[in-house]
Amino acid sequence: MSTPSPEQETPVRLTTRQWQVIDAVVDNEVSTRAEEGDEEFVATGHLVREAGWDQVAHWTPGVAGSETWPPADQVVTMTLTRDQWGLVLSSLDIWADIHVPADDLDGSLTPGALSALVSAQVGGPLREWPMPQED
Repeated sequence: MSTPSPEQETPVRLTTRQWQVIDAVVDNEVSTRAEEGDEEFVATGHLVREAGWDQVAHWTPGVAGSETWPPADQVVTMTLTRDQWGLVLSSLDIWADIHVPADDLDGSLTPGALSALVSAQVGGPLREWPMPQED
């Protein structure tokens, strides 16, 4: 059995709200990496976020009203490359102890729970993005 290509597109089913939390975590990590000059992480992170806007919110640049998210509990399918899912999982791991949404009543929106959900559907191995540099 061969190892999947890093560019292989891989779908993951989750709720709109779960994707919104992932989007927020990736946004936070992209901002941190931009300050550190990690251009590859920033570029890939932007692609991840844009994929969510396109696939989940069906956002069309320049079209007013197109950026409406589906209901929070609606199950959606997000398709990213394996490299992009690796970035998502790295971001969730980094923010695991920091980012807990206020509306997370059952623990399903924590970065750890989302990491487990994504990992179970994507499988391994994935690219391991390096941790940000400590000062």
